[in-house]
Amino acid sequence: MSQSSRTVLPPDLSGSQPSSPTAQRPLTGFEILSGRATMFGGVSQKLPTLHAPSPTQFGEAAPVPEALPDRLREVDLKMAHERELVVDALEIASYLEADGLSDESLRGRYNAGGLFQAAELLYAQRGSGRALNRLPAAPLPAFPWYMLLRGPLYLMPGLAGLLITRPLGLGAAAAFTFAAAFGWGWSMTISGLRYSEPFAVPGRALRASLWWAGLIGTVGGALTALILDGPDQLLLDALSGGGVALATAASGILLSLGRTGLSAGALGLPLLAAAVVKASSPAEPDPLQVVGSLQAALALQAAAPATTASLVLPLVGLAILTVSPVLAVLHATREPGTLPTTWAVFKPHLRLASYGWAMALTFVGFSLHFGAWSLLPIIVSAGLLEAGVWHSQERLQHAARSLRTLPDLRWRGRVTVPVVAALYGLLVGLSLVLIRVTGLLPQLGGLSVGTQLGVALLGTAFLLSAWLANQRQVALLLVLWSVAAVLTFTAVVPLPVLSLALVLILFLNALSALNDPRSYR
Repeated sequence: MSQSSRTVLPPDLSGSQPSSPTAQRPLTGFEILSGRATMFGGVSQKLPTLHAPSPTQFGEAAPVPEALPDRLREVDLKMAHERELVVDALEIASYLEADGLSDESLRGRYNAGGLFQAAELLYAQRGSGRALNRLPAAPLPAFPWYMLLRGPLYLMPGLAGLLITRPLGLGAAAAFTFAAAFGWGWSMTISGLRYSEPFAVPGRALRASLWWAGLIGTVGGALTALILDGPDQLLLDALSGGGVALATAASGILLSLGRTGLSAGALGLPLLAAAVVKASSPAEPDPLQVVGSLQAALALQAAAPATTASLVLPLVGLAILTVSPVLAVLHATREPGTLPTTWAVFKPHLRLASYGWAMALTFVGFSLHFGAWSLLPIIVSAGLLEAGVWHSQERLQHAARSLRTLPDLRWRGRVTVPVVAALYGLLVGLSLVLIRVTGLLPQLGGLSVGTQLGVALLGTAFLLSAWLANQRQVALLLVLWSVAAVLTFTAVVPLPVLSLALVLILFLNALSALNDPRSYR
């Protein structure tokens, strides 16, 4: 045992006195700093008791870890990277054993007390477990540009149905409007069914949703015929509503399954037939103006009734619009899946459908006042809207993995979601300005600044609403969009002001939802 670590007893405890003052040995510096000078009576009266300073008293680092034997230091240098990744000394022991350093070799050749003592010594060195405090350097998620095609694919069944049903009369056009609005909400039910069985194709449930869409569209078309055209046009309007509803539902099913190529092929033929119908029809009011303007609808109603010969091409086009997408869906849903077709399966997703129908009514109300052409950028950019919602959620998930504190996470979320929504609304507004300046669509030449601002804000509201729907805020959204639909049809509030109010309400609800850590899943 070394001189500095020997236990020295004071004279009154040892029972023996030093032979002479000269027999007292000189004190070491460690004994003076640690206060052991008081153990020697002769010296304690001359030297004050000194205390070892705290390592952090003057801002210094923690004490230096125990020195390693020379040969063990070589092992430490080789394991520097592994020491950063471990969480305890047992992992270092496993590394030593994997390198062939047994307990005997560490005792004999490396002057260590054995395997576990060597592991403890190595783990006590600075830098061990440092990777636990290091933030993961995960790359930022890329923007899903491939989803941009979904917007035009959503537009294809609606555009084809609009061009085909236009020569069939006002009742058929109204049946088309009902079927398109119904398909807006029903597509959300289809998405819910799809993700209820994400690792397989729930063919049985998706086919049931397709047939239900056709049935409801047929009944809705018949009701519009009774209201607008009378019983004489009952069959024609029922077929128009059922065909458009089947095509819209089929498009939603194919896109939920990720079959974009099959969807484009199945809807390309009806769109070609619709172009033929439009080319063979006499000059009539613009189809989007028929949907988006009450005056144009009344003009179409006052027009001469269509003859039997002029109905042949529209009926053939309607048959193609109905059959082609349905065959594509039957091909894509050959696997029945495990999801049954019971009420319990459909019931959880009907709230989403109700919210979608309320939003569709709001959209129809806006089109009646702004004109359907002014809302065309929102329809075409539906894929961009979905990509924005998807990307914002991916950014939130990335923040949850890379940030350590909840305040930082909430701050990142409060920036990410509103910025993505604002950028989407800005792009919609800029597209309207660009179309107006270039004269690409003459129908948009007379849009006022207030209308452009209202459409841009409506696009922002749609994206915020879609993100909140993913956060299970469906009840709130259903009430909000139902009130907005009533206000748009009654025109109590100017529509640009209504768009701004929708954005503000949804923005505040998004900030509230971002306080919940579950929003970052």
